[in-house]
Amino acid sequence: MLTQASAATAPFDALDRLSPAGLNRWWARRLRAVLKAAAEKLPFYRERFAAAGFDLARFRTLDDLHALAVCTKADLLAAQRKAGSHKIGIECEVESTRAHVTLSLSSGTSGTTFITHTGAWRRMQGRSSCRAHWWAGLRPGTPLIMSAPAWHSYAAIQPFIAQHFGMPCVVVSGTYLPRFADRVVDAILNFRPRFVTMFLPMVFSILATARRQGLRGDRLFAGVETLVVTGAPITPGMRRHLQELTRVARVTEIAGSSENLLAVQCVHAEGLHLVPDTCHAEIIDRETGRPAADHERGAVVHSAVIASGSLYLRYDGGDVGVIDRAPCPCGLPSPRIKLLGRGEDCFTLGPHTLLPYDVQLALEQAVPELSGATFAIAREDLAQARLGVLIVEPEHAAASLLEGARAGLARRFGVPVEITAVRDLPLLFKGVPPVLSRAEAVA
Repeated sequence: MLTQASAATAPFDALDRLSPAGLNRWWARRLRAVLKAAAEKLPFYRERFAAAGFDLARFRTLDDLHALAVCTKADLLAAQRKAGSHKIGIECEVESTRAHVTLSLSSGTSGTTFITHTGAWRRMQGRSSCRAHWWAGLRPGTPLIMSAPAWHSYAAIQPFIAQHFGMPCVVVSGTYLPRFADRVVDAILNFRPRFVTMFLPMVFSILATARRQGLRGDRLFAGVETLVVTGAPITPGMRRHLQELTRVARVTEIAGSSENLLAVQCVHAEGLHLVPDTCHAEIIDRETGRPAADHERGAVVHSAVIASGSLYLRYDGGDVGVIDRAPCPCGLPSPRIKLLGRGEDCFTLGPHTLLPYDVQLALEQAVPELSGATFAIAREDLAQARLGVLIVEPEHAAASLLEGARAGLARRFGVPVEITAVRDLPLLFKGVPPVLSRAEAVA
């Protein structure tokens, strides 16, 4: 059954017109093909399938994926150490296309694994990424500036995006390189893009550099119709803050991982739609392995739907997120997810298990004027069952704002709260408030 996507989110192709049930059937067919390739060609998965007693002949629906054990980064790192090689038996269709193989890397937070890409993967993933950018508002001929670290799988398909849409394009390589922000400012001023994709911390570095040059954010981003930010979860207040700084009408979030997770916020900004021809994703309870209910937090587990290159099947990369399967006003059939942070960044505060995102959200809800403020969470205070916030006080902020923030956070979390205004936080962090010691904050 087909359902027409709204005019606000014009369909990229027929896949966008499927109903949610039709998309689930499409996913099941694609995953069956990927699982078949894994069972026939990949020793890593043959061993895991045998250990789990997984029988591909019984695979009919997405629910049958639950028969497979979740794979973690620790599992891949262990296989890498055992093999003494980046090749660990998850690489599909590599030997026949050796001349066209490239490697990218996973995030190195908890160790680095190697991701193999074939020519077939680049073509299929390239089209899928074009879908993602289409959802974000990119159209043929639109001048584009995009950034991505060279180690990330995204870098392998950037040329495909520019070629598909037939556009002039500037690519900035690097995740968070504030010392090069002046070059990006120059590129924006000279190239005058209408669509910009940038890592969230880099956006603030660019704006700070422009201010030092006497250039307001609205003048720097004049003519930009869409600003896509990635690399960190953004709150509604952060989106409004970016819109105020840049005067860009549409600020959109893209989330993903080098291991093939990809999701994009639609025009209604009510979550990020999974890009279906990149992966299928679930949210599960990490302790029980059971599927999480809508809006219930859990581990983000995803499975590749492209049977080429490194295959990740029921892979838990360490992200915490929520899922929403309710129909979206935009008409796209895929469920929406929101990545909230890394499991390793969770901390305990009173009866709550929280992420820095929660503090950021609570802060902007208590005092909207502090949306977008730079702050850190003090580790010593958490050890004493209280919340300590070190905040770079915005210019012209009244002391009453900080008191309002303190009172609001105390009500929200039910613990003592101390807010300390600081002149600066000399930190390079990836767009989310870090948890660190007070000594680190003033070093």
